[in-house]
Amino acid sequence: MRPRTIALLAGVLALLVAPLGLAHYGHYILATMMMYALVGLSLNILIGMGGQISIGHAGFWALGAYAGAIAMQTFGVPFILAIFVGGIVAGAFGALVALPALRVQGHYLAIATLAFALVVQQILFEWESVTGGRAGLFVPRPSLFGYELGSDFEYYYFLLALFLLAAWVTRNLRTSLAGRSLMALKMSPVAAQCAGISRARHIILAFALSAFFTGISGALYGCLIGRLSTETFSLTASLSFLTMAVIGGLGSEVGALLGAAFLALAPEVLRELQDAQMVVYGVVLVLCMQFLPKGLASLGERIGWLRRPK
Repeated sequence: MRPRTIALLAGVLALLVAPLGLAHYGHYILATMMMYALVGLSLNILIGMGGQISIGHAGFWALGAYAGAIAMQTFGVPFILAIFVGGIVAGAFGALVALPALRVQGHYLAIATLAFALVVQQILFEWESVTGGRAGLFVPRPSLFGYELGSDFEYYYFLLALFLLAAWVTRNLRTSLAGRSLMALKMSPVAAQCAGISRARHIILAFALSAFFTGISGALYGCLIGRLSTETFSLTASLSFLTMAVIGGLGSEVGALLGAAFLALAPEVLRELQDAQMVVYGVVLVLCMQFLPKGLASLGERIGWLRRPK
């Protein structure tokens, strides 16, 4: 059996046994990590494959969370369908946000996505009759085919299954014609278009898929915490997602998981530092960019390079 396959199986086994022996709060942290990992996969598609920047993913996260919650609470949509409603709503807005990306790049696109996230947050806050506004919105506990996932322990395994499915989809997308076309556009848009690759179609596809995964994560997040507040979907969340993707590594599904683990566990480890937490985040990000430009996912490769005889 190949070493990579052995490492993959060992990683899945570690995820399966991770919640065993932990208390309720530990199960909550692990469930949160799985939802962040879905956002990490979405940024892998958008930034890692498509080369498009976004600091407005909190907007897609919010749309998915509120769309899923409203579908369940107001219209009685089953949980498993409601999370896809959240993904579809976010994906539709992702396709709209992609339109500016066809004309602007770099920091101009970053500002456009940031503006989108701020507008979404403000609309959700002001639209009290639908979203609850300042009071927030209650989200019912998830249930599958009549069985309620009453504990975070059970919910974690459901999230793990979704993550593995999404990781498989992302891996296949990377090796598909669409994925290779996105990476070709990332490396050289002019050469890719000369080869017959439609830049507009593939950029819209990247934004829509990325927003779809983020919207699903948002719908799942709402069911975990039980109550939505617009304060959760702030600029800080968008920046945290971007930091997570960079630290974990944009080139692999493992990087999405490692970045999510960092984002979920770092606040617990650094809780006593209080206001100094952001300083530590900044230092870690700088060190990662300096010594691990491909993220934590490249740590094994980096160690192997350091140990390679000269």
